Amino acid sequence: MNEAPNHVVELRDVELEFPGKKVLAGVSLKVEPLDRLVIMGQSGSGKSTILRLILGILQPTAGEIFFKQFDIARLKRRKLQQVRAQIGMVYQYSALLSSRNVRDNIALPLEELTRKTTAEIDQIVDEKLELVGMMESKNQMPSELSGGMRKRVSLARALVMDPELILFDEPSAGLDPVISSVIDELIISLTERSKVTSVIVTHEMDSAFRIGTRMAMLYQGVVIAD
Repeated sequence: MNEAPNHVVELRDVELEFPGKKVLAGVSLKVEPLDRLVIMGQSGSGKSTILRLILGILQPTAGEIFFKQFDIARLKRRKLQQVRAQIGMVYQYSALLSSRNVRDNIALPLEELTRKTTAEIDQIVDEKLELVGMMESKNQMPSELSGGMRKRVSLARALVMDPELILFDEPSAGLDPVISSVIDELIISLTERSKVTSVIVTHEMDSAFRIGTRMAMLYQGVVIAD
């Protein structure tokens, strides 16, 4: 096995193939500390697939995927869960649980992955709600929130474990241009304030140029520009 990298994330010649379709055909990427790396590409180009590979949800057909010193594809289940706790995820359509209010959605990772008391969890949740400007909506249900508000809650949930890396899957999806630009600026300010590295998948050019410190273009399963 090759030597582990010093980067936050590194993909080395990653291939992914499903029956009858090659999704990734030798992708290599490096994500440095505090990068906001934007991965662009057409729908179906494999952008979101890269996020699932970093999380260990999918296994590559070939190649290596590192998060810090960890070779993701080789980790046992328990260790993979521990590594995932260091990675926040903002899903395309927020993925909030409809049966839980804002506070409980944000608290969920802390409840499941830590031994913190209810008082400690409440304090952390309040801190993250303040960061995203959603303190007044703490007791509201997801169905009562606008798309932009749900995205803010999703951001707070991604930050609640103080991760080293946050993955964003189409953060502008379903938002009008004005709200999209507000969310973009929030992503920039939160990642800078929290000193967190991020990988952002999008097909929105305006968002990509606003958010990114680096950009990579994915086309037909390979990175054609970085």
